[in-house]
Order: sequence, then C-alpha cells, then structure tokens
Amino acid sequence: MALNNARGYLKDIKAKVQGLQDNKANLVKRYDAMKREKDDMYNKFESVISDLRKKANYKNHILEQKLATFQRDYDKKELDLRELVQRSGLDSATIEEICKKMEEAIEAKNSILKNLRYSLAHATKAYNDAIRVYEAKLVEFGIPADELGLEPLDTKTSKMPAGLVAA
Repeated sequence: MALNNARGYLKDIKAKVQGLQDNKANLVKRYDAMKREKDDMYNKFESVISDLRKKANYKNHILEQKLATFQRDYDKKELDLRELVQRSGLDSATIEEICKKMEEAIEAKNSILKNLRYSLAHATKAYNDAIRVYEAKLVEFGIPADELGLEPLDTKTSKMPAGLVAA
C-alpha cells in the first residue's frame, strides 16, 4: 500500500514537473519574442532619433548660414545708411524717426527669436521627459534602464515632469 501511494505521489510529482517545464518553455518563448520586439522598437526609435538629429543639425546649419548672411547684409546696410545720412544732410528729427523704425523692426525680430528659443526649450524638455518615462517603464517591466542608451539633452529647464509626455 505504501508502494502504491509512493508511485501515485511520484506520478503527481512528474506531472507537476512536466507542467512546470512546459510553462517554462512558454515563458522562454514569450521572453524571446518580447526581447525581439523590444530590440526592434529600440532600433526603430534609434533610427528615428538619428534622423531627427540629422534634420535638426542640417536646419541649424542652414539657419546659421542665413544668420551670417543677414548679419553681413545688416552691417553693410548700416554702413550705407550712415554714409547716406552724412551725405544727405537730413535734420535730426528725420534721422531719429528712421532710427526708431529700425529699432522697432529689430525688436520684432528679437521677439521672434525669443519665441523660437522657448519652442526649442519646450521640445528639449519634452524629449528629456520622454526618455525618463521610457526608462521608468523599462524598469517597471524588469528591463535595465541602461539598455535604452539615450542621453538627455543639456537644457536649462528643470527635471520636474511638465506633463508633456503621457505615461
């Protein structure tokens, strides 16, 4: 009777072991599939980020060239204006009016630059927040955050969440 009980217990143990081995095999398959999916997503993310960086660098280069061109044109026109004012013999009221209009135009351009700087800070903050969210989610799923390999951009904004990225 003890032998039959032991054989029955052994049979139950073998069934449990087989079930656990099957469960392990399924989990390993799921893990491998998730790892491949994560790697694919990471590679796609990296390629998108790389493309964005290339585009941003290209646009920055173009803007720097335009700025240099505009600065040369501005310096030339300012010199031309001074020569013209000296030759024309205009009264000081007219000169003041011309200078005032020029200052207003410059202030408008400075306002546009200020808005562009704000937009850049906003985009940088959103990028850094996205990196922090991705890292937190990776840790939440048991994946080391170092595997993401993204570096936050240097910015003057805080590290506090700004609600720019939905978790």
